[in-house]
Amino acid sequence: MKAVYAGSFDPITLGHVSVIERAFNLFDEVHIIIANNRAKSHYFTLQQRTELVRLSIPAEYNMRSHIVPFEGIVANYINEHKIDVVIRGIRNATDLDYELQLEQFVRNSTEADTIYLSPYTPYMQTSSSLVRMFFQSNKYTLALNYMTPDAYDQAICYMQETNQPPFK
Repeated sequence: MKAVYAGSFDPITLGHVSVIERAFNLFDEVHIIIANNRAKSHYFTLQQRTELVRLSIPAEYNMRSHIVPFEGIVANYINEHKIDVVIRGIRNATDLDYELQLEQFVRNSTEADTIYLSPYTPYMQTSSSLVRMFFQSNKYTLALNYMTPDAYDQAICYMQETNQPPFK
């Protein structure tokens, strides 16, 4: 069975990674879609976010993963690749309410079912917004608690290259 887990991953966190690991325990193949939402102002570029995801996925899953930078409607990708299941991560009731709205679109646009996975307990309060806040407030070493070491190191390099906080 094939599953898709889509998000902006700006940046990918240990919460995302735990949902991905759980997905690999359930499905033969997992497509991780790094979406580029033009309505959002992303902290990292699509290419940078894709590389951060690559660095965060445990090597044992490489043969079963497809990491795809994507611009467009994810439902089109789901249909084109005959994906069976859409994975959505939820941390709390607010996430669930939003995700249920998205599920209606998926249900009306694809043949895929949606399942909800929560991150492992230590990462229930982890969010990309929190990590970006650490970076923007010069508390960037705190972000290491919420990212894989390789992704964290690369994120720091990207911020240095682009002169983003805390390197301005």
